[in-house]
Amino acid sequence: MFVDYLAVMLLNLGAGLALLAHYLYVNPGKEYRRSWAAGFFAVGFLGLVTSLPMLIMWPLPGGFNVAYAGPMLFLSMVFLAAGLTLMLEWEPLIPAIYGLFGGIYAIIIGFRLLDLKMGAAPGVAFAGFVLTGLGGILVLPAIYWHKNRTLTIITALVLGVAAVIWLFTGYEAVWAHILDFAHYLPPTMLHSAK
Repeated sequence: MFVDYLAVMLLNLGAGLALLAHYLYVNPGKEYRRSWAAGFFAVGFLGLVTSLPMLIMWPLPGGFNVAYAGPMLFLSMVFLAAGLTLMLEWEPLIPAIYGLFGGIYAIIIGFRLLDLKMGAAPGVAFAGFVLTGLGGILVLPAIYWHKNRTLTIITALVLGVAAVIWLFTGYEAVWAHILDFAHYLPPTMLHSAK
C-alpha cells in the first residue's frame, strides 16, 4: 500500500483558487493589497512542501505523478511569487504573466488525462484542470485591465468553479483515504502490533 498526500494538495489548490477568485472579485486598491500576501504565501508554501517531494519521490502510480506533482509545483511558485509581490507592493502583473504558462500547462494535462481516461473520474479531472488553466490564462488580462469588472468577474467565476471541483475532489479523497487506511500500520509501528 502506498501513502500519498494528494488530497491535501487538491484542497490547497481549491483554497488557493478560491482566494485568487475572491481577490479578483474584490479588486483591492493598492493600499490594501499587502494584507492579501499571507493567504497567497500559505497556498504557495503548502503546495511547495507537498509537490516538490512528490515530484522527487514519485509516490503516485504511473502518469499520475506527472499529472499532479509538476503542475502543483508550478502553481505553488505562482502563489509564492504573488504573495511576495503583494507583500512588497510590486506590480502584480509579473506573477500573472508567469501564471499564464502554468494555465496552458494545466489545460494540456486536463486533455491528456481525458484522452487516456486516467483516474476514477477523468471527466472531473479534465474539467478541473481545464478550468484552472483557463482561469490562470484569464488572470493576466483581468489584472492588466482591472477596471473592466466584467472581465474580472468572469475570471473570478471560472476560478471559483475550478476551486469547487478541486475542493469536492479533495474532500472526497479524504473521506475515501480514511477508510483505505483504517487498519494501516506504518513501518515504524509494526513492532507494537505484535
